[in-house]
Amino acid sequence: MVTNQRQNFEDYAVILSDKDNVATALVDLPAGDYMLGSGAGEAAITVPEDIKAGFKLALSDIRKGESVYKYGYVIGLATEDIEKGDYVHVHNLISSV
Repeated sequence: MVTNQRQNFEDYAVILSDKDNVATALVDLPAGDYMLGSGAGEAAITVPEDIKAGFKLALSDIRKGESVYKYGYVIGLATEDIEKGDYVHVHNLISSV
């Protein structure tokens, strides 16, 4: 269920590189928030669980064992499949930094 539709994704999360497959939330994002991409062809993201400001959310599906990119750098590997919009943290990511 969508609880809040937000317009420009970049107003609510930070993405610094085209390589990034996670973004950092700038505000608390409650489950059900729906954010529109900023450009043509950029898909919307629905947040399935609460994500606090400062924490990461997946920009795309990330398969178990794949690299997780933040700010253009690999920060770790997915320890399980991560779906687009999911909260990304130590429960599904092993750090490589």
